[in-house]
Amino acid sequence: MAEALKARPMYLDKLLAVKDNGLIKVVTGMRRCGKSSLLALLSQRLVDDGVPADHVISINLESFQYSAFDYAQLYRHLDGLMQTGGRYYLLLDEVQLIDGWEKAVNALRVDKDADIYLTGSNAHLLSSQLATLLSGRHIEIRVFPLSFSEFLQYTGVGASPADRASAFDRYTRYGGLPPVVDQGANQSLAHTVLSGIYDTILVRDIAQYLQIRNPMVFNDVARYLADTAGSPVSINKIEHRLKSARRTTANETIERYISGLLDAFLFYRAQRINVKGGDYLQGLNKYYPADLGIKNMLLGYPAGDFGFLLENVVHNELRTRGYEVQVGKMDGLEIDFVATRTRDDLTLERLFIQVSVSILDTHTRERELEPLRRLGNARLSGRRIVLTLDTFGLGSTNDGVDVINAVDWLTM
Repeated sequence: MAEALKARPMYLDKLLAVKDNGLIKVVTGMRRCGKSSLLALLSQRLVDDGVPADHVISINLESFQYSAFDYAQLYRHLDGLMQTGGRYYLLLDEVQLIDGWEKAVNALRVDKDADIYLTGSNAHLLSSQLATLLSGRHIEIRVFPLSFSEFLQYTGVGASPADRASAFDRYTRYGGLPPVVDQGANQSLAHTVLSGIYDTILVRDIAQYLQIRNPMVFNDVARYLADTAGSPVSINKIEHRLKSARRTTANETIERYISGLLDAFLFYRAQRINVKGGDYLQGLNKYYPADLGIKNMLLGYPAGDFGFLLENVVHNELRTRGYEVQVGKMDGLEIDFVATRTRDDLTLERLFIQVSVSILDTHTRERELEPLRRLGNARLSGRRIVLTLDTFGLGSTNDGVDVINAVDWLTM
C-alpha cells in the first residue's frame, strides 16, 4: 500500500519541519482530502530516516477494532505498544471519534516520550477539546484538496498548453479530491465517489452532532451555498427559498447548518471588509465550496457561468497558499479578494485580486481595473492583480496592476 501512495511534498515538508518540537501536530481538513495518506507518508519517511518500525505507531480510529473504545481504553492500548525505551511517534487518524480523546492524548504527552500527530475531519469536534487540555500545546496543519499545480503532478499531465487546458477543464469539473482524481475522466465513477464522500461527511461529521432531523433541508442549504458561490449570501433569502419549496425552516436552523458545513471543511466563508478602515462589515458574506467536484455534484454538473468556477478556484488556491481571504469594499466598489498572510520574516504580505474570465472587452477591463486603481490612489499597500484566462493583453498596466493568466498563476 505504501508504494501506491502519491507524494504531497508541501504537507509532508510542513510536518517534518515541526517534528520533535514538543507540540502535538493536528492535521485537519475535509474527508478524503489526503490526511490519512499524509500520515502514511510520514510513517514511511520516519522509518526511512532510521526510526525503528515498532516506534512508529499508526492507528486509524475509524477501524471497527476501536469502535467501542473510550479514552481510557485508547490510552491503555497505546501504552501497551510503548514498552521499550526511545522516542515513539504516534499517528492517530480521525481522533475525534473517541469520546474524551484529548485526555488520552494529553496523558500520553505527559507520561511518554512521544511525538504525537492527530488528524480530524470536523473543526467543531476538535476545537472544544483543543481549547481545554491541549491549549497552547498543539499546532494545526490544514490539508486541502489537490491544488491545480498538485493535480498536474498527481496525474502526470504533460506540460503543453493543450494538455494543461484539458487538465484545467477536468479539474474545474471533478475537483481535486485524490480518490476522485484517481477515477480519471470517467464521469460516472467520479460522481459515485463524490456522492459517497459527501454522504459520509454528512453522516459522520455533521448529522450526529447537529442532530439533523431533515437531511433534505440540510442538502437544500448546501446546494444553495454551492449555487451562489461568489455571491453575497443572505440567510433570509435561504429561508424564503426553503419556504417556497414548502420546507419552512427557522433562521437559527439555517445558520446552524451553515456552521456544520464550515466545520466539516466543505465550505469556506469569506467575510466582507472595509478596505480603507480594515473593519469587518456585517452580513452578506460569501461562501465557497472547498472542492469544485463537490460543488458540481450538488448542482448536477451545470454548464453555467464559468466565471464563478474560476473565482472559486482562485479563492481555494489562496487558502491553500496560506492566505486569509476576505472580500473587499471601497467607495461602493467590490474587490473580489483581499488576501493576507505573514511571511517567514513576520512581515505582512497583502494581495488585492480581481478575477475575470476575460477582460478583452474594454468595458469589462475598465470595470475590473477601477477598484484596483483606486487602491493605488488611496496609497493602500499591497500587490494588485487581475487574474484572467486571456492569453494576451497581459503584463503590468500604467497604474501598476499586474494582469496575469490565471492558469499560469495557479502553477507559479
